[in-house]
Amino acid sequence: MPEWINILLRSVLLFFAVLLLVRLLGKRKPSRLTPFNYVTYGVIAIITSLTILNLVENIAFGIIALVVWALLPIALDLAAMKSKWVHEWVNGKPTILIKQGKVMEENLAQMRLTGEELLRELRSKDAFKVADVEFAVLETTGDLSVMYKPDKSPVTPSDMGQKVAPQTEPQTVILDGNIINESLANMGLNKDWLETQLASTGVSLDNVFIGARYKRRFVCGFI
Repeated sequence: MPEWINILLRSVLLFFAVLLLVRLLGKRKPSRLTPFNYVTYGVIAIITSLTILNLVENIAFGIIALVVWALLPIALDLAAMKSKWVHEWVNGKPTILIKQGKVMEENLAQMRLTGEELLRELRSKDAFKVADVEFAVLETTGDLSVMYKPDKSPVTPSDMGQKVAPQTEPQTVILDGNIINESLANMGLNKDWLETQLASTGVSLDNVFIGARYKRRFVCGFI
């Protein structure tokens, strides 16, 4: 078999194998990955590349390695759901960097962060003054969570004693110019209702890219 055909077949097979394994690993936003997650995805990518290029001659060995590096993290995730110790062992623990308005210098040094890096992370959270921050916690993903001092926190309706009606999820009924019949059925509506709404707004379906029902109102975005 010509080498290029061998690589082509390996690429197609491993493409679907990796797709399945990534789906099994779950939905994870890249910015929310822990260092261990990055290593896991990196190793999977390396094993896949080596196997595709025939540097791992026996494709079965490559697939076995991929399965191991996919199933072990899943097993650890399940164990972490049952055990706090396992969770902290795998993912680490959040670190308090600011407590009661005071910068925790020892924790900052432990995380190998400088004062300038702390200020930069605070600015990314719209906290331009350290004096405005009550607590700041470095999460296991590397993100910084910030809680402002009570007198610096944004005012909410609850603070003003106001009651706000619960928000409802918008239901998309037109997407890419196509009617989503399933969404209409879930709300007990039909195409006739949608046509009436379009007529009331003075537009035709051909001119609508996205349409949704929100708070009992129909809103749409035009092409």
